[in-house]
Amino acid sequence: MEDLTDTDMSPLRPQNYLFSCKQKADKDYHFKVDNDENEHQLSLRTVSVGASAKDELHIVEAEAMNYKGSPIKVTLATLKMCVQLTVSLGGFEITSPVVLWLKCGSGPVRISGQHLVAVEEDAESEDEEEEDVKLLSISGKESAPGGGSKIPQKKVKLAADEDDNDEDDEEIEEKAPTSKISKGSSSVEDIKTKIQANIEKSGSLPKVEAKFINYVKNCFWMTDQVAIQDLW
Repeated sequence: MEDLTDTDMSPLRPQNYLFSCKQKADKDYHFKVDNDENEHQLSLRTVSVGASAKDELHIVEAEAMNYKGSPIKVTLATLKMCVQLTVSLGGFEITSPVVLWLKCGSGPVRISGQHLVAVEEDAESEDEEEEDVKLLSISGKESAPGGGSKIPQKKVKLAADEDDNDEDDEEIEEKAPTSKISKGSSSVEDIKTKIQANIEKSGSLPKVEAKFINYVKNCFWMTDQVAIQDLW
């Protein structure tokens, strides 16, 4: 059995070219490419009646192969000078070989679109592109500060926020009243009043629960966990 892994599976790169042909009575147009391994297609966009055409019915037909390899005929457009001058086909793709002709009318009728060619990518060019990408990636890592170590921005931001919180806590501790309140000497409401006064002076309190508990214990000599939770 033939090894399927040896089959050439090179990627295809499409190339687009403009296409146009003029149809007249008794004059067919043959679209066929010989001695070319690439796949060719017609992508038909518009069919238009020429300015010199007579006011008569023009029917444009095409012949190509169906999926069984048998020839098949289809009508592309039916035009008339005083009724409809142009028909949009919106990218009607037909694989070569294709024959176009006027079934009815004397013309001229213009058929426009694109000639599509599927070209295989060169394996050597792909290897060169991959090598260039690797070199760019290596050079980018070498030029990065800190010996190539890269810290995510989110982690840096979190670290900066923690530093800011620590600085705020230090400022609050410095501005805290020096007089200590013994356990049971002041009510929770009195401590709330003092904390509110500190907030007005310093502008903030510890945002972490553990740091807030230490702040209350150190500044107001409070050890009642229930009361501290009430203050938090």
